[in-house]
Amino acid sequence: MRLFVHTYLMLGAVLAFFAFTTGAQADAVPACLDSVTQGNPVEAQNWWDRRTPEAQNYMRTLPCEERYIVAVCVFLYDPDLKACTNRGLARFRGDRHCAAQGHEILSESKATCMTEYERNFSAVF
Repeated sequence: MRLFVHTYLMLGAVLAFFAFTTGAQADAVPACLDSVTQGNPVEAQNWWDRRTPEAQNYMRTLPCEERYIVAVCVFLYDPDLKACTNRGLARFRGDRHCAAQGHEILSESKATCMTEYERNFSAVF
């Protein structure tokens, strides 16, 4: 009987340990941050778990095509993640805006358009 009780206690402790360690892990890596064909899901999750709550929030908030901007700021070790992300978003969105208006790549008109767009850009974060 004693062995039976000890076995259940040990099993309970093991299950509690796994529940605790699994709960301590952050949520799953959002889409668009790892290569579908060449990515490593385990390493991607490890990278995601090391990100600060601020960085995770920025990446979750942005649409897929803009999430890489936060990751670039992280890789550059920019101390002001918020400012770096907002600058990157201004450039990314400005490029799209100016291209949609018909400005050609590397043209003076596109540079002027980009400067104007970035000057008027409202920070997302």
